[in-house]
Amino acid sequence: MRSHRRHILIASCFCCLLFSSISAARVQKASKKHLTRVKQLLNDEAERHNALIQSDSVNVFDNIQRNPNAGVHHDELAVNNADEYFQGDVDLSEQQVKIIEDQFTEGKREKRKVGRTPLYKKWDTQGPISFDYAESIPFQTRQKIRNAMLLWQQHTCIRFEEGGPNVDRLEFFDGGGCSSFVGRVGGTQGISISTPGCDVVGIISHEIGHSLGIFHEQARPDQERHIAINYNNIPLSRWNNFQAVGENHAETYNLPYDTGSVMHYGAYGFASDPYTPTIRTLERVQQSTIGQRAGPSFLDYQAINMAYGCTESCPDLPCLRNGYPHPNNCSTCACPEGLSGRFCEQVYPSNSQCGGVIFATKEVKYITSPNYPDKFPLDTECNWIIAAPIEGRVFMEFEGDFDFLCEDTCDKAYVEVKYHSDKRLTGARFCCSLLPKNRFISFKNEMIIIMRGYRSSGVGFKAKFWSNLGEPEGVVTPMPPTTAPVPEIEEITEEPEPETAITLPTTIQTTTLPRRTSKKQFFTRKPITIPLTPPSFVTVPITTTTTVATTVTTKSTTVTSTTAPTQPTFVTGETDITTPTTAATLFPTLSTIIPPINPLVGVLPSTQAPDIINSVLECGCGAWSEWQGECSQQCGGCGHRLRKRECKKEACRKEEKRPCNFSACPDGTNFLINNSEFHILWRGCCVGLFRSGDQCSALETESNPFFKIINSLLNIQDAKKNETLIAKRMMRGEH
Repeated sequence: MRSHRRHILIASCFCCLLFSSISAARVQKASKKHLTRVKQLLNDEAERHNALIQSDSVNVFDNIQRNPNAGVHHDELAVNNADEYFQGDVDLSEQQVKIIEDQFTEGKREKRKVGRTPLYKKWDTQGPISFDYAESIPFQTRQKIRNAMLLWQQHTCIRFEEGGPNVDRLEFFDGGGCSSFVGRVGGTQGISISTPGCDVVGIISHEIGHSLGIFHEQARPDQERHIAINYNNIPLSRWNNFQAVGENHAETYNLPYDTGSVMHYGAYGFASDPYTPTIRTLERVQQSTIGQRAGPSFLDYQAINMAYGCTESCPDLPCLRNGYPHPNNCSTCACPEGLSGRFCEQVYPSNSQCGGVIFATKEVKYITSPNYPDKFPLDTECNWIIAAPIEGRVFMEFEGDFDFLCEDTCDKAYVEVKYHSDKRLTGARFCCSLLPKNRFISFKNEMIIIMRGYRSSGVGFKAKFWSNLGEPEGVVTPMPPTTAPVPEIEEITEEPEPETAITLPTTIQTTTLPRRTSKKQFFTRKPITIPLTPPSFVTVPITTTTTVATTVTTKSTTVTSTTAPTQPTFVTGETDITTPTTAATLFPTLSTIIPPINPLVGVLPSTQAPDIINSVLECGCGAWSEWQGECSQQCGGCGHRLRKRECKKEACRKEEKRPCNFSACPDGTNFLINNSEFHILWRGCCVGLFRSGDQCSALETESNPFFKIINSLLNIQDAKKNETLIAKRMMRGEH
């Protein structure tokens, strides 16, 4: 009997020792010698590519300098010694170094976003990803790591389990910097979270994103169509940090380029002159958007959901405004920031005297931050949808005093304008005290305005807006909604029962369940409990102001409102900020009622996006087909591919074209005549594009040298033409 017990004891000790040795034996990074060799290969390629750029190309860095009043935005590059990493914060294994070296002998390289095998591998999501902490990670940092993991769990099907049984696992340790491997490399792979420095939820979520398989956003195939790299302000030895991943090793899943990705570099990374940017967004208003470290963007989550097939088992839903079935609850839609509702048919509720749905007309109206021109409350969150009639556009300009916390990247206190048709895209963000001079025009008939007031309070903003079309006679602009979605305590593991829509006035009750203490159950597929503080109930006056010339009409209504934080509440991006315990719920309870049809003639039903409304409610259109056929042109960016759909109404859009083949045409080619198309070329590129190396890229109209030449040749002298031009501008709402 004693012998039997002794054998059991010895076996148990052996298992413990074996597990400890496995945990301690992290995957080794490539040697510094091999990493240096890879970087040199990339530097050489970058130098060759830079030399090919035509000498008369436009300098997009003219007159762009750092705001002297702006604080330096904190990210992983501020902590790391860039010479020790690949692309600033990426660890490579010896095998990965070998594959990267080999690809230089295989011809052309291509830039992508999410890692593709065999260089980078995804995790097995049949069960949670196991993870551990090294003793070097303090308790406070462990909690921030959990918060960062919760961000990914809330919005994807990825799950993490502390102390889980898997051989392939993550281990968080303090390696003196912020770094991670890309994707699964096998065995125990480390994520270095140095304290202090890297112990910020946004930075941790960035490194976890790498471990799940996401590259830096600027290393995409369409990089040169969205940003420009200022190699003149980067040491030659660090040019490799802006180069791309090799061909056949990554995938973008046809997702658009997102300047608001948590995986995007900031504007001044690796700069020789810290007052001149190294990255310039070709959409100039996006310059202060890049580099945010608050947390993953909507498109970051969607990239992981597509890479891991998180929604493959979900049925199709009529998600509006570019939403898609939620990976954790297939009966509702995951909605871009600023939106809510089962089908993204609602504006996300604000937590102060602001926000709502407002209809734009030819009359000028205003929105402001709460208490303007006095300071807005700390942690203010405001969301507006401004909707014009279905064929109209929304115009907006800032005026008056403007004041937010000032940093190079606006991710704590700022106002954001989402003017694109694709609501997934992060909008143009503005902070500091310099009044934006731009006039914003929505691509379609909706514009979303988001304001955040984390970290500090300020005067905020005032903006006027209008439309080029009016609304039907007798239409009254409705009051903004003031009720937040009911917080949900547990993850939804089964399809929820239908719930009743919430109307004002409403009192929301929440129940706080006991916190789980088991380490293994904190990040599993089982229901998870998050501590909540009961919401505070406040009575606030909601004010809508309409201004025409000098006449001001004000309506004031007193309602009872529940203030609830939008998700996530712990992404302040600062190491010295404590996370409030009113933290986050895993999933808000979303209405299961079909979105109502707005009866107002000429106004978009439920202020939904026109292309989706035409498909779902008016045109009866089916789903788009796959992109068909080869590109109609072989080079120059002149060609296109086509996709189609069936619609009940003839007037509805049934075909859509997408440009393709952006490689420059051979020297001496001045035009293309193929497939019944005729295109004029300029330096091997279709008119309207400019040449960068062997690629054709788009520039803003005011920066495009071809359009500058054409514009200089135009000389309008006819008075009638001038009058016509002025009339057209008035019709477009440009007063």
